[in-house]
Amino acid sequence: MRIGFVGTGSMGAPVARNLVRAGHDVRLFDSRPEAMASVAGAPGCADAVPCASAREASAGAEVVFLSLPSHVEVAEVCLGDDGLLASAAPGSYLIDLTTVSVALVPRLVEAASARGVHYLTSPVSQGVDNAEIGKLSLFVGGDAADVEACMPLYKTIGEVVIHTGDHVSAMAAKLLTNLLWFVNAAAIGEALLLGARAGIDLPVLQQVVLNSCGTSWVAEHDIPSIYDGSFDETFTTRLCTKDLGLIAELASGLGVPLEVGGVARASFQRAEERYGPDSPELSVVRYLQEQTGTGLQL
Repeated sequence: MRIGFVGTGSMGAPVARNLVRAGHDVRLFDSRPEAMASVAGAPGCADAVPCASAREASAGAEVVFLSLPSHVEVAEVCLGDDGLLASAAPGSYLIDLTTVSVALVPRLVEAASARGVHYLTSPVSQGVDNAEIGKLSLFVGGDAADVEACMPLYKTIGEVVIHTGDHVSAMAAKLLTNLLWFVNAAAIGEALLLGARAGIDLPVLQQVVLNSCGTSWVAEHDIPSIYDGSFDETFTTRLCTKDLGLIAELASGLGVPLEVGGVARASFQRAEERYGPDSPELSVVRYLQEQTGTGLQL
């Protein structure tokens, strides 16, 4: 199958590699040549074709994937006279893996429908490491027949595919799970510091958390990167604060107060101000370490 893939960053690159290795004809575009090279230069991916623009990558494609940093880039790539949807072939599919503002989703649906393009909101979860091995979870919004038509592609890149209903519901699903993620990540730092200052050895402390009612995917995934001092470089504080802003937008529109979410957002904003937008996701924990003078590294 001819596939256009736009956005080969930390999450997009492993997804694109899995599509190439599955035998698809994949044309790539990213504004950074090194990002495209991370796909085309990978083992088993020599047939991937880097392109000079998003339109070149998508020309003649049966399916176009987007995996971009935010709704800003998605709008720039898709909408307007020079956007992908202005030149997309009727009957083709647009699968958007990006976490975007719910306010943008209806505009994308309308523009795709006017062109006869099957648009599927398809944000992903489970992290870059699971993207590498094709075990993402996908929350998919759109027509049930379109979801079924794309299921072989979804199963190439993911393990769990949940059709949530309409397009907005899929984005809401992604944002509410990110709310749980970020609240958990901020709380993990406080919990570990409490344990460390109470004299619990760090390896023992990890076992305490993982074998309690307080355990979670976040604890299993993130404690090792706190202990080794990398603080999970696969996701940046910029993306955390972006998503927390989108969560706040969704909550405001639905009349849901976010007291705990608001505290988490402030924590990530503080970490971004302290360490910069490209600092690792768990810089929220690094900040707490500095404030208490307590290290959590083995």
